[in-house]
Amino acid sequence: MWPRWLTDALSGKEPLARAFWIWGVGVSVGYSVIGALIDIDHPIALTVYLVVGLALGVLQTVILWRSAANSRSTLLSRIVRATVICGLVIAVIMLFALLANPSLFLTANLHWSGQ
Repeated sequence: MWPRWLTDALSGKEPLARAFWIWGVGVSVGYSVIGALIDIDHPIALTVYLVVGLALGVLQTVILWRSAANSRSTLLSRIVRATVICGLVIAVIMLFALLANPSLFLTANLHWSGQ
């Protein structure tokens, strides 16, 4: 049902180098280019962009974690997995801080009015 290029990546069959350059760097650059074209004053477009970004982040995390086992270097495999763990910890801390006190991140004139 799912394309093989996606199932191979998600199951960790991709070499770490390919996972890093295609799924890590390539997808992030493509997502950023699309982000530059998004009208941030349009709440629906911004919401869709952020939800897609969250899904891509989860996808990238799973692919990099599972592909780390395919590295020829044990040190590189450990570095990638440690980086994934650090990224997840930082994401949880930032989400908690954002939900607890949004004014830490947004100035008064940038708060989304929800309209």
